[in-house]
Amino acid sequence: MPRRPKRKDRGMVLVMALFTMAALLVAATGALLVGASDVRATRNYRGAAQVHFVAESAILDAMQTVNGPGTVNFQNEIVNNWSALWGSTSRNFGPFSGFTYNVAVYSGADPANDGRFVATANGTEGVKNIVVATVTRTNIPSTAPGAIYLVNDAPTDSIFNGNAFGVDGNDHHFTGGMGTAPPVPGISTRNATNTTEAINSLTSDQKDNVTGLGFSTGPPVVPSVWTSPSAPTLTQLDQIITDILARRGNPPVPADDNSSNINGNQTYGTPASPQITHLTGNNVKMNGNATGCGIMIVEGDLQILGDFDFVGLLIVRGETTFSTSITGNATIYGSIWTEDLKLSVGGSAVVNYSSDALALANQSAGGGALPGTIKVTSLADCAQLPAGSGGCP
Repeated sequence: MPRRPKRKDRGMVLVMALFTMAALLVAATGALLVGASDVRATRNYRGAAQVHFVAESAILDAMQTVNGPGTVNFQNEIVNNWSALWGSTSRNFGPFSGFTYNVAVYSGADPANDGRFVATANGTEGVKNIVVATVTRTNIPSTAPGAIYLVNDAPTDSIFNGNAFGVDGNDHHFTGGMGTAPPVPGISTRNATNTTEAINSLTSDQKDNVTGLGFSTGPPVVPSVWTSPSAPTLTQLDQIITDILARRGNPPVPADDNSSNINGNQTYGTPASPQITHLTGNNVKMNGNATGCGIMIVEGDLQILGDFDFVGLLIVRGETTFSTSITGNATIYGSIWTEDLKLSVGGSAVVNYSSDALALANQSAGGGALPGTIKVTSLADCAQLPAGSGGCP
């Protein structure tokens, strides 16, 4: 007969069963804790990597913001105007839901040329990263928005009369021949409304006179007229002009010229000695023959009535009118920035974008005269550095 278990044996079986169940529960709980810890670690690692990527992207965003218009003085144009350039609120980062970033800017040891961008990124589950970019202004001029840039945000009224004019955004050597720099628009504007206005102001016979980026011989002919929203605004241009003029020294060399009627033979700088010229007359009329090289800033309207040859950057706060006589000619190599434009041509008017003409203009007043680009010289991840080092908070 089978042996019947004693009462105390039955108790031991229960104890062993409970012990086994407890051991299995402990093992399962441990496995769950380890798994949850691994998930949290993976999620934290992913979040840290993502928020760092967002912070570095914020630096790139800031660089694009300042390199569109270019910079003559880092302190004046960027640091002092950062709230207008960037705004005061954080920006959403599209690729990662729940991530935002903001960028602060500070001047460096040389406020006119050096500074740093401090990008703060925040993400889901409280992840945060700060990246500091030390930057410096280069001596490389920013690309001109176009051979002619209409800087006005308000509606423009471009007028094109005759067919003896050419506006070309393809790169030209001012000494002759074609350059190698990428093309820019023949005419660029601040907004789509002004782009449409400029295109519609061209007759069918005039559209092939405006060449450069995006030009097509068709049919139909597509003139090179583009919108450049990242180019300098009027407010930015005012500060750029102020900083360019300051490079002439105090007292300025050469001095301001308040002539309204400019007659005879006039020279405003040469390729061997480019200069910053400041014409302060309210309505400047250029009669006779005039040549120049460097940067010319005209405070009011400019009317070109005779022969005018200029190499470099021509900035006109008012309206630029090419009303050349039947034998007159106007030839500009470089770029014109103006609030409005009228081409009424009896002789010829030629505006050719020229990168080497702008490089020559950049040498005015000892060099670095044109708006230049900003470059990053070092990048610091504040998660890897002690507080207070590398520009980190």
